[in-house]
Order: sequence, then structure tokens, then C-alpha cells
Amino acid sequence: MTTGRRVAQKRKELGLSQEALGEKLSVSRQSIYKWESDSALPEVEKLVALSRLFGVSVGWLLGVEESAPAGGELSEAQLRLVEEIAARYVPRLSPGRPAAVKIAIAAAALCLCGVLAGFYMRLKDLTQSYAHLQGSIVQVQTDVNVQIDGISQRVEELLRSQNAVTADYAAELVNADPSASQAFFQLYAVPKHYVEGMTAEFYAGNGGGYQAPAVPAEQREGQRFTAYLTCGLAEDITLSVAFLYPDGTRQTQVLERYTGLYGQTFPKIRADYALGMKPVENGTFALTEQVRGQLDWDPSGTLPELSGDALPAAELESVRVGLFRNKKLVDWAVFSVTPGVVEEETEALTGEQWKALDSLRQNDGGGVRGYQLLTFQFAPQDVPAEAGDVFQIAAVLRDVYGRTAVRSGGAFGLDEGWGELAGLELDTLDTYPGGWMLEDDSSMYG
Repeated sequence: MTTGRRVAQKRKELGLSQEALGEKLSVSRQSIYKWESDSALPEVEKLVALSRLFGVSVGWLLGVEESAPAGGELSEAQLRLVEEIAARYVPRLSPGRPAAVKIAIAAAALCLCGVLAGFYMRLKDLTQSYAHLQGSIVQVQTDVNVQIDGISQRVEELLRSQNAVTADYAAELVNADPSASQAFFQLYAVPKHYVEGMTAEFYAGNGGGYQAPAVPAEQREGQRFTAYLTCGLAEDITLSVAFLYPDGTRQTQVLERYTGLYGQTFPKIRADYALGMKPVENGTFALTEQVRGQLDWDPSGTLPELSGDALPAAELESVRVGLFRNKKLVDWAVFSVTPGVVEEETEALTGEQWKALDSLRQNDGGGVRGYQLLTFQFAPQDVPAEAGDVFQIAAVLRDVYGRTAVRSGGAFGLDEGWGELAGLELDTLDTYPGGWMLEDDSSMYG
């Protein structure tokens, strides 16, 4: 059993929610979730606090002990050991001396408690040493991974240099137009082997097999070919150059790859809802009114950013939050009443309401974004869940130009071993609406 599972087990035994446990330890609910999902390990002082709260040792939490001793009282096994030790001396006493028997048993118990106390202190020292050793191992692993990544990057750069058909190149994102859903690039490339009379052209692809018509390059400054390229906004845009030689030879090379461009022309809205560790019974899991999600900007910084200036984000027409099973809508959530933003519960938040929430987030007009949250909840219901299903809570954004983006807050699937939902390691940053379906099987694309 992992450390996260042990923390979750003891929390549930005490009847505490993740939020309640976080309050006792002065940490956020997200920290508790990360611990219990084994995506992060509690710090040493938090491990000690957990051991005191749960009445177990740090060693048990870390998995170095198989049992969880509770407090200072003797367990049944320890009592049996006391009785066995006492039995070696009691038969020598006469039946008429019960007090002596009790004294012998008490003395044996005290001796055993002393032994156990010494053992516990030794185990505590070993636990601390184990924690420090584990930290050192993690640091060594991190250092090794950094070195390996550095070597891999140098090898990749060397191979790219050896196989390159360009001596120099550059690709710059100039701007983007959300109203036309287009991106604009300035490019140039210098061939490694220049031949008089050769030409060049640049083109863009979306990473899914689509390639826009090639744009002929203009030769400038001797051997440098330049072009201004316009292409449709997509999450994945690859820019390439092709050199065409007089003898018919054609040499191509990928110049630059951009990811997340489409999503960056929408506000950075994130929907957070606790699907992890929901029990799945009889092929379903329950959504309840007691669990509420949060809609806000992305304070964790998980959404992709471009180097340099950010792209202009379009104004929103509406925001909805849905539960999706295999990218098909299960149900829309309902936004809770928030004074100054939402006066009555609604499934769809208007662009004006989002602006109102945004204004509440300002810090006395200083422009510093805080954490003004807008809560939502789903109607109580049982949702079918089978092995292989992928569940996502996603914010569906529609801008004033009729474009749609779907931003997932994470992916979850059935852990058959534990009989509950668990986080999946899937890339959920792609906001392009292709493949997402509504209840009537109509596509959200648009």
C-alpha cells in the first residue's frame, strides 16, 4: 500500500473530508489530494503531524511497517507476550499468594513496556533516517534525470545539425486574429548548400496531417529566403521550409513547432472538481450536491504560455462547465449564486457575468489578480463507469466570434483494484473542440 493510500485510509476512518484534513494540517485541499493520489509526498513535518493525528508511526505511513500501532496501549499480541513472560515465573508461586502473581505480571509488563519504548524510539530514529535517505535518493534521481535530459538534448541538437538542410533560419509569431482565427508568421531560411537558380517555399501544418498551401519565398540579401505566412489557428502548428533545386531535387526541413496557440486566444479559465477517489459501486459513481467545483483563472500556471508577448484573448459570449465521459457530455453543471455576478443559479455564464467576476478579482484597482472563485455543482445522479472510460470536468468557452474551446481540468478513470476513480496521466491541455460531443452526438466544433 502506498503512502497516499494509507493517508486516505486513515482520513476516511476518522470521517474527515480532504478539506477538513487540510484545515487540521494548515494545507490546501489540493495538497491532500496530491498526497493521496501519490503525485506528491508530504514534507517531514507534515508526516509527523499526520502520524500524531492518525495515531500511527511515520514508518507505517511511509510503508516501512506493515501494521499501524495505535497509541501507547498494549495490543493483543503484546498482552499475550506479557502473559507468556509472566507464566515462566508464576508457576513457582503458591496458589495462596495472588498478590505476588499480580506483582510478577506487572513487573513483566513494565519490563516489556520499557523494551517496546526503546524499540519505538529506535524505530522513530530509523524512520527519520529513512525519510532523509528517501529525500537524498529523490535528489540524486533528479540530478541524474537532468544530466540525461541535457545529454539527450545535445545529441538531438547534433543530429539535427548534421541532417539540417539550412545554414540558418528563424520563425517568428507576429500576431494572431481571433476574429478570423488566423495566426501570422515571419520566416526566413538560408540553405546549407546554395545553387544559383534555386527557389524556396514555406508551409504550415496542424500536426494532424493537414498542410496549408505553400507560400513562395522571396530571395533577399544573397542566399536568404523570406516569406510572410498566414495560417489557421490550431493547437499544434508546424512551420517548414522546402528548397527546390534546378535539377528537380527537393529538400525540406521543419523549422519551428508551436503548441497551444488556439487556446491562448481564449481567457485562461480553469474548472476544478474533485472526481478523484470517488467510489465506483455496481458500475456507477455518485455525483452529490455536497461536492462543489470552482471556476477561476489558472493560478497553478498549468496552461501553456508563449515566449514573448501573449496573444490577444477574445471576449467571451458564454461559459459552461460539463462532465464528459469519453468526450461526450453527461451533464451540465449549475453555477451557484454569487452576489454581484450570478443572481440566480444558471447553467450558462454570460460574457458580462464573467467580466463581473473578473472585476471582483481585482485588488483595489491595482490589477493584481487574486482568487475570487465561482462555484458550481452537478445534480445528484449515478454516472455509469467502466474500465477504459475517461471522465473529464471541462469548461466549454464560446467567444463573440462563434469559436468554441474546451479546457479540461484533468482526466480520471476507473482503478479496478481500488474500485474508485483515479487520475490519469493524459495530456489535457489541448483546447481544440474537435472530437468533443454533446448529448445528441452533435459536435462542438465551430
